[in-house]
Amino acid sequence: MVGSKDGPAKPHFLPQLFAAIGVSTGATCVGGWMSFSSVAIPKMMNGTLPDDPIQIDLSLGSWIASSFFIGNIAGCLAGGLLNQKLGARRTFLLCSPVACLTWVMIAASHHVWVILTSRIISGVLFGIFQANGKVYNAEISHPDMRGSIGTIISNMFALGSLYTYLCGYFLSSWRTVAWLQVAPCLLLGLYMFFIPDSPYWLVERGREEEARASLRRLRGPTYDLEQELGEMVAKKRKKEATGRGVVDTLCSRLFILPFIRIGTLMMITQWAGINVITAYMVTIFTHAGSSLDPDLAPILVSMIQQGVAMLSTGVLSVCPRKPLFLVCAALMAGAQCTMATYHYIVSPVEGVENEFGWVPVLAVILLNSFRTIGYMTVVQLLLAESFPTEIRSYASGICGACTAVNMFGATKLYPWFLDNLTFPGTFWMYTGVMAFQVIYGAISLPENKGDSLVKTEDKLTNLAGETNPAGPGDPVKL
Repeated sequence: MVGSKDGPAKPHFLPQLFAAIGVSTGATCVGGWMSFSSVAIPKMMNGTLPDDPIQIDLSLGSWIASSFFIGNIAGCLAGGLLNQKLGARRTFLLCSPVACLTWVMIAASHHVWVILTSRIISGVLFGIFQANGKVYNAEISHPDMRGSIGTIISNMFALGSLYTYLCGYFLSSWRTVAWLQVAPCLLLGLYMFFIPDSPYWLVERGREEEARASLRRLRGPTYDLEQELGEMVAKKRKKEATGRGVVDTLCSRLFILPFIRIGTLMMITQWAGINVITAYMVTIFTHAGSSLDPDLAPILVSMIQQGVAMLSTGVLSVCPRKPLFLVCAALMAGAQCTMATYHYIVSPVEGVENEFGWVPVLAVILLNSFRTIGYMTVVQLLLAESFPTEIRSYASGICGACTAVNMFGATKLYPWFLDNLTFPGTFWMYTGVMAFQVIYGAISLPENKGDSLVKTEDKLTNLAGETNPAGPGDPVKL
C-alpha cells in the first residue's frame, strides 16, 4: 500500500532521524576535540597537576588548539576520495577506532609532541567527517524534512561540547577528561552497523536495487518511493550521456560558482572568531572578567546552545533559509560588538569581579545561539545542496580544506591579536568581518527550501549556463 483515501503516504521521519543521528555522532566527537583545548589548556597552564610532565604557556597552548586544523586540511581532501570508494557509512566505521586512539594518546602522553600529533590526527578525522557527514544527511533526507535533518549535526556538536565542558568542570585532571572522550568515539562505530548507505551514493555506483532498499528503510513501508528514486536514476543517466568526469566537473562552473558562494563564505567566517571562542572559551571568560566561574560559564553557554540547537530543528522546517541566515549573522555581529565594547568601557581586571561581569557571558550565549539556530546550520545545508552528486563529497572536502587553513590561522593568531590589537580591538575586528558576511550572504546565497537535491542541481546547471543533451529531468520508471 502506497497511499490511502486521504492521499499518498508520507515518508516516515524517525528512520531518517535515526540514520542522521548515527552519522552525526561524528559531530559529537568533533565537539569534544574542539572544546578540549578550552578545558585542558588552562589546566595545563595553571599547574593543576604539579607533578605532571606537561606544563605549558598560552603560546604553546595555541599550538595545541590550532594544530587540530592542520590535520583538518588533509582530512577534508581525503574525505571526498574515501566517500567515493567506501561511502559515508563505511568511512565513519573505519574512523571510529582511530578516533579512540587519538584520545588514548592524549590521556597517556608524557610529551607535548604526542599531544600535538594526536591533535593533527584528530583534525584529519574531523576533515573526513566534515566532507561526509552533512552530505550523507542531505542525501538520506526527504526534501520536506531536509531542513530539520540538517540541524542534527549542530545538535550533536553542541552535545559533544557540553559533555566535554561538564567533564572539565567536575574533573581536575585533563587526562581523565581525555579518557572519557573515548565513549562517543566507540558509540560512533557501533551506530554504523545499524544505518543504510546513502541511496544517492548507491545510484551513482549503479546499485539501484540496493538504493531502493535503502530508500525503503529510510522512508517507511507505505511510501511510494518510485518518483524519488526515478529522479536519481534519471539524473545519473543524463550525466553519463554528457561524458563528463569528476575532474571535468570540478573544473567547470558547476563547481566554481557554488564554491564562490559557499566556500568563500565559510572561509571568511573563520575570521569572525566563531571557532576561536570555542577553542579558548575558558581563557576568554577569564580575560573578560566574567562574574561566573570561568569553568562554569562554558557549561551554561553549551546548555543553552544545546537547547537552541533542538529548537532550530523546528525553525528550519518553517523558515526560509536566506532571511534566517541574514538575521542571525547580523545578531552575531551585535554580540561580538557587545563583547568588545564592554571590555573597552569597563576595562575588567582578571580575577576581579565587576557589576557588569554578566555581559561577556550573555554575549557569548547570544553568539553561539544565533550561530546554531540559523547561521552554520544554513551554511552546512547549502554546502550539501549546492554541488552535483558526483562531486558533492569532493567539493565538500575542498571547501572544508580551504576553511581549515583559515581556521588554523585564526586560532593560532588569537594570542597575537590580543597582544597587538588588544581584546576590544580583536572583537571589533570580528564584528567587522561578521557585518561583511551579512552583505556577502545577501548577495550570494540561494534559497533551496523544499527542493529535492536533483532539483537544486538543475537550478545550478541553469545558473551555470550548462547544457544537458539528455533533455529535461523526468523521472525514470523503474
